[in-house]
Amino acid sequence: MNTWRNLPGKLKVSLLSLHPRLRREARRVGEDLSGEEGELFLSLNRYDLAHSLAMARRLSDDPLLRRAALLHDTGKLRGELDIITRWLYTFLEMFFPGRLRRLCAAVEEGAHGEGILERVRSLPPGWRRGFFVQMHHGEIAAELLRRAGGDQELVRMVEEHQREPRDERARRLRQADDAL
Repeated sequence: MNTWRNLPGKLKVSLLSLHPRLRREARRVGEDLSGEEGELFLSLNRYDLAHSLAMARRLSDDPLLRRAALLHDTGKLRGELDIITRWLYTFLEMFFPGRLRRLCAAVEEGAHGEGILERVRSLPPGWRRGFFVQMHHGEIAAELLRRAGGDQELVRMVEEHQREPRDERARRLRQADDAL
């Protein structure tokens, strides 16, 4: 969730995303993931890559949390969630949350299909699909991880990272995500 409190963390991540060696560090860190998990991680855009790396550093004492931190935003599908849509979503979240809820409800109504990826593809390209991806990126990432053979606990943590934490590990993941 975007609030005034986490703006310093967002600024820090924005600056980290500009580092010329970001991709090199990501490739090195990605070697700790399975082949398909590593590919998902390296498919992140620069901002999400920097965000995930910063979270992983905060959670480095727990191998599962570290992996969840690296993979939690892989559902923000490249090409489906552009910078303008992200800014619009964040602006509405911070200043007009009621309007955002109404727009999200309308987007939900327009999404059809059995699985989460089918529902994404049912929406026309543009801000509606981008909002759907932003709203459901945890579920999308979890589905991609399931298909990649990710273990159940990792998939659960990634899927639920935007929800109310149900245990200490989930609380730590959510806290690190919200701070950055």
